[in-house]
Amino acid sequence: MCHEGFLHFLSSPDSLKSICHVITYIEVPFHIFGVYCIVAKTPGRMRNVKWNLLIMHFSIICLNLIMSFLLIPFMMVPALAGVPLGFLEELGVPQTFQMYLAVTGPAVTGITIVAVFENRYLLVCNHFYWKKIRFPYICFNYLAAFLCFIHPIFQAPDQNSGRLELKTNFPCVFKDINTSSIFIFPQDTVIIAIPMIFVIFLVIVQATIVILLIYHRFYVDRFKVSENTTQMQKRFMKALFGQFLLFVSILGVPVSIFTFSMFFEDYNQGE
Repeated sequence: MCHEGFLHFLSSPDSLKSICHVITYIEVPFHIFGVYCIVAKTPGRMRNVKWNLLIMHFSIICLNLIMSFLLIPFMMVPALAGVPLGFLEELGVPQTFQMYLAVTGPAVTGITIVAVFENRYLLVCNHFYWKKIRFPYICFNYLAAFLCFIHPIFQAPDQNSGRLELKTNFPCVFKDINTSSIFIFPQDTVIIAIPMIFVIFLVIVQATIVILLIYHRFYVDRFKVSENTTQMQKRFMKALFGQFLLFVSILGVPVSIFTFSMFFEDYNQGE
């Protein structure tokens, strides 16, 4: 049975599109203010982390604008299909590229946050051998984020036959959606889930290890640096850690639940 009334309105593509537009209007001034604070208000003694903070903030801006304005992905679970509702769809951008952005954007943002922690580790620990391998390490992380979803996206089935099958199995979906706008993902959940699990593991494990190493260094050097310097470094780390927790809680947890549920085939949006 298809939902009707207010519940149907909340779950409709038009509702999602309207909410995302409101979010865009609210978030843009805050993004601009954030850029101003990083560029103009960062203390001189923190200039070593200034550009990493700016890159991280820029990646978060891009992710937010992709999700709430350019793309607005309306996902249909458990059908493994989605509809782009954003500005790129109105411009006629290929759906394959739009869905690639939908899965790559969060991955790149997560890696960028890890890069900020890595930069703090470099400055705090000043490890000689790490300086030699950090460039290949950073390149590997970004390549993993940009490339790991290419194969799944291009393994998508024939869209016309997939849409017909989707209409048969989930007729309620087509009440508010144009059939030609639906993008069908590969129906083999392993193809989709494994890259997602890999990126989630890459981001969370690396961030956790680097944070622990930094705090271990704080403990080792507690008698070598002034109390004021130590407290300033810890406050900055707490701010970065809060940013990481915000990213994980808002985006990482839902994506992780969806990914593992999809991998174990134990998810039903209709229940």
